[in-house]
Amino acid sequence: MITLDDVAQRAGVSRMTASNALHGKSVVRPATAARVLAAAKELGYQPNLAARQLSRGRTHVIGLTLADIDLIFPADLAAQVSDLAYERGYQTLVQQTRFSSEHERTMLASASAQVCDGMIVCWPRIEPAEMESIASVRPVVAYDGFDVEGRIDGVFTPCEAGGEAAIRHLAAHGCRRIIILGTSFRPMDALLGRAGGTSEANSSATRRLLGAARALADLGLPYDESTVIPCGWGRETGHALMSRLLDGVPQGCHPDFDGVFCLNDPIAIGALKALTDHGVRVPQDVAVIGFDGVRDGLYTTPGLTSVRIDAREVAKTCLDLLIERIEATPSRRTGARAGARTAEAPAAIPPRTHTVGYTIVPRGSAER
Repeated sequence: MITLDDVAQRAGVSRMTASNALHGKSVVRPATAARVLAAAKELGYQPNLAARQLSRGRTHVIGLTLADIDLIFPADLAAQVSDLAYERGYQTLVQQTRFSSEHERTMLASASAQVCDGMIVCWPRIEPAEMESIASVRPVVAYDGFDVEGRIDGVFTPCEAGGEAAIRHLAAHGCRRIIILGTSFRPMDALLGRAGGTSEANSSATRRLLGAARALADLGLPYDESTVIPCGWGRETGHALMSRLLDGVPQGCHPDFDGVFCLNDPIAIGALKALTDHGVRVPQDVAVIGFDGVRDGLYTTPGLTSVRIDAREVAKTCLDLLIERIEATPSRRTGARAGARTAEAPAAIPPRTHTVGYTIVPRGSAER
């Protein structure tokens, strides 16, 4: 690789003179600057932009950690963050944690994370105190970080409101025995943190469950251990679970449920295929609704009705909060020049919280 020293040697000047000439500084005589530029062109020299940015106290790189890029919504979110960040002059470094707190902890402490001006951490798994500690030394926005809500900048899915809307939509179309796929059953008291306990509604899954449970109770419909069934958040797990539920149903008979609320769309896509594979008519016999509103739901038969969250809105809101904090934070170079701190601690803006909107997208799987 051609270096600045090579250019200086070819032009017959010092390294400092070559650097000043390449930066267009007036301290270099025009004839000397022309000689340096000619040498750089002849050698094919490319400046180290990363080093230049670091010397100025900004890299214009944003870190993004996601639970699993294999899932549809996180992949869409990563694409939206990357596109919108690029429009604002930032590059995006994407890493996935595979739902592991240890992976997340390692990534947030890695050398690659250290060069980022700020981080967007989606569905954080590490302890709240750890997340707060990271946010104290670098700009951070948590997406659906329910354990750190109000303690650091956060953007949230309307999980509870969306879960309630999903159940009410099924009920409005005649469903009276609704099952929920994607998490374990929790009594309402546990979800609400009654009797002095800590609320167990501290994740996307349990917040959606809380909204669903509220709606079922308000509508006088069953909510118990038989109506909430855990499974992984993928198409394969949704298909396998629904297949097991249907295997014991005699041919020509209906299952003992007439509505299914899946806590994300991949579960719903898998469950919908299993229902049709077993000859169950959707939505006539069993109605299905998902959560996320991913485009893949347009191509199922019937189309998948879902609680739609706009990934672009999530991405824009996260970036707005993060970049505002980054740009309000003195750079290392500025801080040093002013005799202030040299660590790039975030600006003293109080933690901000924003919840994005949702819509019910009726595509056929839940409408009778």
